[in-house]
Amino acid sequence: MENLIFRGRPDDKNECEQWSLVREAEDTEDYVVQEHVRLDEMASGRPCLRLVKRMTVNEFMSTEQPAAVKRKLQSILQENDAGKA
Repeated sequence: MENLIFRGRPDDKNECEQWSLVREAEDTEDYVVQEHVRLDEMASGRPCLRLVKRMTVNEFMSTEQPAAVKRKLQSILQENDAGKA
């Protein structure tokens, strides 16, 4: 499972940060993955993502992250919980 949480605005080099909510088959909990994206290379089909951090949701929420990313993550988690009920 992978849900894009948020992608920042591109800078002057057409690069940005993005955050995704992921759970691999062997994982017992959800993780937030922060990656650096090169948008020009994405369009060309070349590798364009560089891993910045991988942390559990609780670790992520206790770090200094953009408020918009945290709000969107909380919204996704609430939707997932509502779907399970």
